[in-house]
Amino acid sequence: MRLMREGNPDPASARGIAKPCVLAVRAVIRDGAGRWLLLRRSGQSRHFKGTWEFPGGKADPGETLDASLSREVREETGLVVRSSGVAGVTECEMEKVHVVILYFNTVGEAGPVTLSAEHDACTWVTPAELRALELNPQIKDFFSNHHIDQ
Repeated sequence: MRLMREGNPDPASARGIAKPCVLAVRAVIRDGAGRWLLLRRSGQSRHFKGTWEFPGGKADPGETLDASLSREVREETGLVVRSSGVAGVTECEMEKVHVVILYFNTVGEAGPVTLSAEHDACTWVTPAELRALELNPQIKDFFSNHHIDQ
């Protein structure tokens, strides 16, 4: 697993002082044709503007992983999904926190995607189509870890 850094490393990290760890969840949603649902972060986003990612986000304190995954997907896409198992993990070093991202395979009912303000576009892609997209660094890491050509 490769550790991703955004911008310059935090001075505390450089001195070996640990940052708080934050847990995030991402939903690997596939359609009937086996394509993945990816969302593009809007220009309003603080981090990774214009990059494509799986639906998901940070787990709230005291929230179960399943509840967090379901809530984040519903908020970002309007879709109702549930986890069918862990798909992988990546890490991301942010300015003030260390983020561990758990990816879950999901099942759910098909329906139209309704985006939140956090994203400005969505697309269903095959592995061959990944090269044409500017992927979020953690998503690149996820695909690389699973030997999916991008």
